[in-house]
Amino acid sequence: MDLSNLSTEIDLETTLDRLCGDSALLLEILDLFLDEFATEQTNLLGRVHVGDYAGLASKAHYFKGVAQNLGLLKFLPEVQLLEQAAKQNDSTSCVQALNSLHEIACRILAIRKNMQAA
Repeated sequence: MDLSNLSTEIDLETTLDRLCGDSALLLEILDLFLDEFATEQTNLLGRVHVGDYAGLASKAHYFKGVAQNLGLLKFLPEVQLLEQAAKQNDSTSCVQALNSLHEIACRILAIRKNMQAA
């Protein structure tokens, strides 16, 4: 299975090594992650609007762990920024990080859809 299209978004070598070379498993976990993040986006933004920064930091920490395990090169630094901004109660930076994360997730999803169509 050719994963080269994902190489700009995922550290394929390290992540596949972690998954014993199982590219199908990587794609399955990635798809689950993208679905979960898409579902949570509205809730994350809602936490900013109600000032639930502790809850937002907790969710960001969770997504940070998943992003680290999946080797998500561009998602990881943004979710780290989100976690830090939430810990500082910085609503503007939280919204900016959430917008960036949304764009990154959409880009990865588009790559996945193109891979499935091919």
